[in-house]
Amino acid sequence: MKNLSKTMLPFGLSVYALILFTGCSKSSISPVGQSSAQTAVTAVSGENAAPSQHLYFSFPSDAILKMHKIKITKTADKEYFSVNNFSGGYNGLQQTPDKSFGTPNILIASLWDPNTAGKIYSRVAYTGAGTVSSRFGGEGDGYKTINPYKWVKDTWYTVAIRAWKLNGELFIGTFIQNLSTGNWFHTSTLAIPERTAFLGSGNDAFLENWDGTNAADDGRFERKAFFKDCWNLNTANQWQKHSSRSFSANANDAGRNGIYDRSFNAGYDAAEDAYFMEHGGNVKPAAAFGTGRTLTLPVQTNQGDKPVLTVGSVYGVTAKYNTGVVTVNWNVTANLSPQFSSKVEILNASGSVVQTINEVLPEKRKAVINTALGSGQYQLRITITDIFNGVSAPVTVNIL
Repeated sequence: MKNLSKTMLPFGLSVYALILFTGCSKSSISPVGQSSAQTAVTAVSGENAAPSQHLYFSFPSDAILKMHKIKITKTADKEYFSVNNFSGGYNGLQQTPDKSFGTPNILIASLWDPNTAGKIYSRVAYTGAGTVSSRFGGEGDGYKTINPYKWVKDTWYTVAIRAWKLNGELFIGTFIQNLSTGNWFHTSTLAIPERTAFLGSGNDAFLENWDGTNAADDGRFERKAFFKDCWNLNTANQWQKHSSRSFSANANDAGRNGIYDRSFNAGYDAAEDAYFMEHGGNVKPAAAFGTGRTLTLPVQTNQGDKPVLTVGSVYGVTAKYNTGVVTVNWNVTANLSPQFSSKVEILNASGSVVQTINEVLPEKRKAVINTALGSGQYQLRITITDIFNGVSAPVTVNIL
């Protein structure tokens, strides 16, 4: 059901990340198409995984939000396409042979315990529609959430993580946008006890074929993904671009990788204006690697100075008063930036605000306000702030 794989968090802590078994595509290398030398390696190692590999991005300072785009063009079972790897956790897309999720193409978010032995745990604060959660453990412990998102190849997705501190905890929400439809989905929010940092400064995307012991989904199958527009929103609400970026294929994994130990590659694709990573099958490192496993990458040409964003929007607002209680319901537009917080105001007949309710809760779509309203017509005004700190146009309705 699971396999544990080592990964390096941006702040330099070596931990073990839980990787869930995440369909199978055909490659140009067939199960019987190995040379005698390759067969010998297989017999000795017993495993032939595509090499694990990383794109590392450096930023100047701590972030309250990280955002990164991914497009998967080649895939196979038991593959993890991690999009954001931040201080204490990660998230991304997987292809799994596990049938229990109803689809092989899932969305995962994970957050490690700050100190399992000391009983300082992570927890699940929210799960979106269809998202399931559970503890993971073994080598590194924490909580994970999985959604049967059904991502598709050759489609760009934005994966964003937003952090905030409240009541002694640090909350980290994971949001994904299908760029072909524009629609956003909030899969989950995880939490740990409050710490000094939010998400940390660095980011790391990686590809991992987490099990190379089965010919049905080992390193003979090529996997490839493009990554672009990696951003930090810092604690001063300023957008930051990465100051440097590099690629590394894990060293010292020859036994695990077997005949595919040099089946890795990465670079910058000008036509896509994106970085890429690929591994497995007939993939070979570009000449720039020489005999090494690392590569410094250039600046993304058309990233710009800040991301192009929409601003969240509210619609379908209703407000009803009954026996000292105002009940408010609203919706947010799915293809605009998702809600982060809400402000609900009650206005009297002269337009003065008589009561205000502010709450940071991305999934909140209803407010129940205890209040005694006098005679006359009252109105309800609602404004949301989205995860990128954009502020919506207010919507005002009569309280019925």
